Amino acid sequence: MMVTNLCTSPSSTITLRADKWVNITTVPSKIGMKYWINVYVNVTGGTISIIGADGDINARQRVSYKMLINNTSPVSMCYHVKSGSPTVTVTDMLLCSFDEYQANKAVLDSLQYFTGDTMPLA
Repeated sequence: MMVTNLCTSPSSTITLRADKWVNITTVPSKIGMKYWINVYVNVTGGTISIIGADGDINARQRVSYKMLINNTSPVSMCYHVKSGSPTVTVTDMLLCSFDEYQANKAVLDSLQYFTGDTMPLA
């Protein structure tokens, strides 16, 4: 398996902000590129929806989704508040090309615990 993690500090904790895009890496994006994002999200004090991901989140859970890039800024995450006044952090991040994800889908989907530091970094 060869997957390059484009997240520059995968095990760091990043606090997201409601309705604001927050960078999860410093690596510039490529317009038209499809990325696979896999992060551990911790939501306290409310319920959110992450742009691009399915369903509402109100606890700790791993979230994965595909993102098509339309700018050259580093990949970011954004959420909307569904209820309460949530605090949202992400850590243990994997950001790779969607092609790499598809080539290694069975292994990546089977990972129950992932720090992000175990993959080669960009």
